Amino acid sequence: MAAILALSLSAATGGALAAPVSDPPRPLPSGAELTVRPGDRVTISTSATVDADTRNGVRVVSGAFATAGTLRREDRLVTAIMTVACTAASGPYEVRFRSPVGEENPSGIDRLWGSVRVAPADETERVECARRVSELPLESQEEHWPGDAPWPQTPWDVRTVRAGGTITATDNSHMAGDGEVKLSSPAFTQSVVMRGSKKVDAAVRIRCEVQPGVYTVHWNEKGKPAKEWARYRVTEAAPGCQDPAIAPQAGAARKATPWLVGSVAALSVMGGAGYVLLRRRRKASH
Repeated sequence: MAAILALSLSAATGGALAAPVSDPPRPLPSGAELTVRPGDRVTISTSATVDADTRNGVRVVSGAFATAGTLRREDRLVTAIMTVACTAASGPYEVRFRSPVGEENPSGIDRLWGSVRVAPADETERVECARRVSELPLESQEEHWPGDAPWPQTPWDVRTVRAGGTITATDNSHMAGDGEVKLSSPAFTQSVVMRGSKKVDAAVRIRCEVQPGVYTVHWNEKGKPAKEWARYRVTEAAPGCQDPAIAPQAGAARKATPWLVGSVAALSVMGGAGYVLLRRRRKASH
């Protein structure tokens, strides 16, 4: 009876009782040695504020891993997930921290974190390992920084905002000046110009009808090609959400003022000249 009930539950849930595609990553604490098998996933998690060796973007390398991992921000921590290569020979391997991509130099980061010991595996296990690893999804590049940190800290600093809500974008690198950069994104109600004296920022509003998902922000600077600058996640709008009427930015209004003043002045002059001409014609007719 129990077997029949188990089969019924499995059918009703569409195979929910089946074994997962892969086991959860196994944690590797600092200074420890972890015994693993080909295809196992290993995770490292540590405080992001201890020292410069444990910051966002630092690579995690080992001869046992299929590819290097990357420490990515998870609130107050940084976390990386790596997969043990299916071809890794049995034996011990060091796990080290290295400088982020683009920062490699002779005085860069080279810190021993711990080690893994790969258990012996026969050819059948390695073939099965290759099949399982090929089915794994790509590791997410998203970072999740604390809410009190200006957004974005990096192009993958994904913050969450509700459709119809607002989020402030800040240039933390101080690469742009007042009015030099326009931000655009499919979910914005309109493109916005970044403004400020010491650093530039812009408050952007998300359209109410935008579908939930992750969207990209493009950085458009005068005289330079556009680039992907930030990402954000949109959740469903509140009931009754309505987009406000689009108003020109203050900068645009300031730029339009001289034209408007000039146009009014020109119309005034034309109106005055027409009045004088009309009076002359009336006098001549009398």
